[in-house]
Amino acid sequence: TVGTGVTIGDGRVTCTTLHGSAANCTQIPAANIVGVCTDGFSGGKRTLGSSITLSSQSEVDFTGFGAITRFDIHFNAVSTNGSNEFGVRLGTGGSVDTSGYIVQSAYVRSSDNVGEGQAAGFFTHGLAGASYSSNGTFSFRRIGHPSPNQKWYCIGDIQEYNTSNHWFYVRGYRTISGALDIIKVLPENGAFDSGNLRLVTYTD
Repeated sequence: TVGTGVTIGDGRVTCTTLHGSAANCTQIPAANIVGVCTDGFSGGKRTLGSSITLSSQSEVDFTGFGAITRFDIHFNAVSTNGSNEFGVRLGTGGSVDTSGYIVQSAYVRSSDNVGEGQAAGFFTHGLAGASYSSNGTFSFRRIGHPSPNQKWYCIGDIQEYNTSNHWFYVRGYRTISGALDIIKVLPENGAFDSGNLRLVTYTD
């Protein structure tokens, strides 16, 4: 038992009293506590990025996030003015890789399951309707040896408002030649026209 008055959230912990009587306890400032579990996984710090409104962007770049071990991209009511397929590319040295991805993307429904291989990025498959509006997450974990290359594994999980009997997924990995320093979210063609994105990063 930790005690009373404990609050955990977004990488911060506050504690008014520890286990025992107040006379025998010392307050612990949040800044002095590290390695706290805040998201269902052990250890690490969670950094919640600002929500980005999509209106007419052909791509959204995330940079300046420092050294991380995993990250999530949240998609809320995202649509495009093209085929509505969208995805993620990773890179090092300020530029993203546009080939060499080992990925399958697919949709699953009661009548059939249809997938395809992807080499140009972690892109969805089956979000073909121009009116589609999609919700979900892409989660990435760094696996394998940490240097000089980095291997990133992706699990993408998407649902669409008007297709309740469909599940859209993306699975695969990409090895980049250095430390990850740029994450690009983009449609396969056209531009985003509505919705929101958010980057959440973790250090374990």
